[in-house]
Formats: sequence, structure tokens, C-alpha cells
Amino acid sequence: MMDQPFSHQNQGLAWRNQSQPLPKNSVYRSKKGRNQFQEYYDKTLSLLPPGVQTSVHPTSFGNTHVTCMGNPQGKPLLVLPGMSTVGPIMLDFFAYLAKDHWLIAPDLIGQPGRSADVLFSPNNNAYGKWLIELLDGLSIEQVNIAGASFGGAIGLELLKLAPERVNKHALVVTAGLTPQIPYLKIYAKLLFSWLAYRFFPVKSTLPTIAGPLSRHWTPENLEYLDIVIRETAFWRHRPAGPFFKQDMPSSMQPTLIIFSQDDVLFPFAKTRTHAHKVLNIGQEFVLTDSAHMPSDKEMAPIHKEIEAYFKT
Repeated sequence: MMDQPFSHQNQGLAWRNQSQPLPKNSVYRSKKGRNQFQEYYDKTLSLLPPGVQTSVHPTSFGNTHVTCMGNPQGKPLLVLPGMSTVGPIMLDFFAYLAKDHWLIAPDLIGQPGRSADVLFSPNNNAYGKWLIELLDGLSIEQVNIAGASFGGAIGLELLKLAPERVNKHALVVTAGLTPQIPYLKIYAKLLFSWLAYRFFPVKSTLPTIAGPLSRHWTPENLEYLDIVIRETAFWRHRPAGPFFKQDMPSSMQPTLIIFSQDDVLFPFAKTRTHAHKVLNIGQEFVLTDSAHMPSDKEMAPIHKEIEAYFKT
């Protein structure tokens, strides 16, 4: 399917067919939840600037839905999303790069969004292989990448499997570089409270239970998180990696990397130490007052640095 201008009415109806049963192992708990999620997806799309395009690309892992915006004559920049985070949200996060780039944001297969609703295993370099097929479908030989959290690890797996397909690489609080994710700490701070919210959703408690992830939640962010916790199998997703020095090519472009000082998922000290062993880091920034998910305000001082990185 070729790129098409986004139509709120037509696209929304296409993805909210209530007669379609949920597939086996769906990421959604119910058809009602799927429809609620798609309504939020449409709202997010409608808030993006004019000229947004969507397309669907077949891969051996399932169809991949892609949202694009920016300068069609600019360099392609692949924007890889965090866990349970859809393409349009990532386009909004990196919107300041749209003037000079054609931003390409896929929805991850097996996660909420509009790509294939199938169970996806990260084993056997599956995410990297999927991304190679997607780039082939987009007729892109080499691409710059901006990856956040879960998506950063997917970009690293592409660098591992096909380094010739990756030019510059900016990583924001990325997965894939933490030698051992502290799952017990994550369960204690997040999982148990999220599961409780799933069965007893009291929206006034959302800022508290979401606090370990971010210190700045907008009403729109909280609306999204509410749907993800109540209506999706958020606990089943696992990122690619971890990656080690032997996984990376001997020659690679210097990476721009951003850490958060108070990151409950990927602890700063251990992740930073390991990252310096694995990557050729050209520029490094530490968000000293940020948790795992940095806000627009926290990222603002780095925008020009990221712009400059991709321009050179």
C-alpha cells in the first residue's frame, strides 16, 4: 500500500471494525479496549501537522503500519518507538526534526497500534530481521535512526545484523545497553501497582503509580497510559539485547546518546558504563532531573544538539 494522506474519518473507521474478533494472543484484552485504543490513535494523528502520510508494508512477521511526516525531500530518519508507544506519538516527540527530515515511524508488531496483532518474540534477532524487511519494503538502503527506549534496542540490533544499513544513530534512554535489567525492582515499583490498577482503575492514582517512569505527565499522556494498563498485555514485551562489544561492527558512526539519571528500567551508572564499552559514543547527555521517560521540557535543551548531529 502506497503512502496516503491521513484522513481522520476514513482511517478511523478502517481500524475500528467492531465485527472483527480479536486474534489469538491479541495484545488487547477486549474488542472494546481495542476500539478505545484506536480512538486515541486517531486523536493523536489528527493533532500532527498537515501532510502526514500512512502506509502498510508486508513482512514475514506480519504487516507493519508506518506513519510519516516532515520534509519529503529531506533525509529519511527512522523513528523507533518505546514499548507500547505508537508511531504518531514518536513523531510528536521528534517533531522538531521534521523541517529537514522525512520522519518514518512504524508501529511495532505485537504491540498496541496498527501493525499485525500477533505474538512477537525477540529471540533470534527477530526485531532486527523485521527492520531489515521493513527498510527493503520502503526502498531505503541506508537510514539515520532516532530510537527511544525499546526502539533504541531495535536500532542496535539492526546495527548488529546489517551495519551497512545504518548511518547515524541517536539513542534516547535506550534499551539494549543494560547488562542486567533489574526486574525485581521494576516489579516492586511498577508491575504490581499497574496490575492492581488494571483490575481497580482509579484514575486519580495514575500520576502516583506512573511516577517512577516520568516526573512530568500531561493529561494526554495519562489518558494513553490508562488505556495501555487497562486494555493491553503490557507485561509481555521484551526488548532486543543486551548487546556487547563483539555484537557491534568494528567501524561505526559516532553515536549520540542520552541517559536519564533516575532511570528505573535501565539504571544510569551500569548502563552508561556498558554503553561506553559497546558503542563509539561521539556525544553524550545526561538528564539529571529526569526519570525514564523525559518530558518535552527536559529534552528541549538537547533539541539543537540532536538537530546538529543529524545535519553533519
